[in-house]
Amino acid sequence: MLQWENPGLVVEWIWIGIGLFLLTTILITVLVVNYLKSIRKSRQKVMQLVRNTQTECWENTLHIQEKDRERLAEELHDNIISNLNLIRLNINHKNKDELNLDLKQSMQLIRELSHNLTPPDLGEITLTDLIADYLDQISKTIEIDYRHRVTDASISSPVKLNMFRIVQELVTNTLKHANATRIDVSLRISLEYLMLTIEDNGNGFRQENNYNGIGLRNIQSRAQKISAAYKLKSKPEKGTKFIACVVIE
Repeated sequence: MLQWENPGLVVEWIWIGIGLFLLTTILITVLVVNYLKSIRKSRQKVMQLVRNTQTECWENTLHIQEKDRERLAEELHDNIISNLNLIRLNINHKNKDELNLDLKQSMQLIRELSHNLTPPDLGEITLTDLIADYLDQISKTIEIDYRHRVTDASISSPVKLNMFRIVQELVTNTLKHANATRIDVSLRISLEYLMLTIEDNGNGFRQENNYNGIGLRNIQSRAQKISAAYKLKSKPEKGTKFIACVVIE
């Protein structure tokens, strides 16, 4: 028959087939090995990213705790202890009513400090009321205009807490550094997003020079925790405006 007329050609085709099979096997093996290596590298990158994120979150948490301690020490030293020292020095020079008024002012400072440091009861109060309660205390020292428009949206406790702390940070810095006479606060909550706006009529500042000088790192850390987008605008003698937006999932 025809296929047996040239046995050498048949053997040659057999070896070519074996060679092609071996080459295909080697190619597939190389591809599989490279694929497994890429998976291993990707897994290592993901694990490293997770470790870096955990480390960054831990460092931010420590930084916030340290800032809270510094703020507590500063408030105790500059306000409360100073007021109590004045009361002690004037105890023989003021009448009972004047001393009573000084003591009430010191007690009010302590209550405000405690309110700022104590985590609020997030399960029983809305963010709107939480901010309103805080601003009601601040309104004794500066004019506050608080506007809010809210729909029936469910806001998680982390969003409540971090947005509330951002409000505290901004208002505290305004009272300390801005020499403002008015603070406007606006809170809008829809089914899709939450938007917070805080604006004052204070001194303002040049952002390129003092952008990190108003507790911005604390705000950055808290905004990152709740995936909030934000923007801070300020100009000398034109006040400061802060806008933050969170998508509600």
